[in-house]
Amino acid sequence: MCTMTWFLTNGGYELFFNRDEQITRSRALPPSIQQHSEERGGLRYLSPTDADAGGTWIASNQSGVTVCLLNHYQFQQISTYKNWISRGEIVREFSQFVDLKQAQRHFESFNLDDFRAFRMFVIEPSGRNLLLVWDGHAARVEVNVTGPKSSSSVDAKHVKSIRKTLFSDMGLASSTRTEDFIKYHSSHYPSKSKYSVCMHRQDARTVSFSHVTVDSQNVTYRYADGSPCEAELSSPVSIPLILEPIMLEHTAIKTVSL
Repeated sequence: MCTMTWFLTNGGYELFFNRDEQITRSRALPPSIQQHSEERGGLRYLSPTDADAGGTWIASNQSGVTVCLLNHYQFQQISTYKNWISRGEIVREFSQFVDLKQAQRHFESFNLDDFRAFRMFVIEPSGRNLLLVWDGHAARVEVNVTGPKSSSSVDAKHVKSIRKTLFSDMGLASSTRTEDFIKYHSSHYPSKSKYSVCMHRQDARTVSFSHVTVDSQNVTYRYADGSPCEAELSSPVSIPLILEPIMLEHTAIKTVSL
């Protein structure tokens, strides 16, 4: 139950993410500057924290790589089947990488058996991206996908269709206006309901909105703690962009089936 969009800029990209959750879940901790251990390269990153499981659904590191998680509800395994590892942990795991090549290589060798199904989006400052997909049985990698990306645990096919149509009708495929994307993520078309991008149901709703900007100098995170139709964006949190590691060993990324 999430919606993600993005557009490319001369110096990087802007990414927008609605997090939809059950109303029974605890309020998340807002984004802060965090850091991987020296054993993992010591890379700093910006990320909110899931107060229930301790993981996260989005992380942007100082190399300008952003990792976003969308649950793969159509392939969702039963929650009580085994003691699953929180999918939020895999976002933190992949936020240590400085480019797509590292992320794909790690995904190819990663043991996914203890995670429920997911789709994970990874984008770097060049604008290139990967969608890393685990359906609970097989993994695959999609290269340079287009938006919007959305998930829903209820009537998913119809929900995705409506959100894609609105994205097209608003001309967002060719837009680079931040306000256009914020308007989309705050939208209640066709009604304030399970279908709208800013989602409202009896048992669940859009609980936060994230706006990440990567430019030639900084990685900046703005966060609305609540539905974007109601909550205001907070003051930005930023870290300097360090591009040097990304300049190493850039080779073509191939699509693979695992």
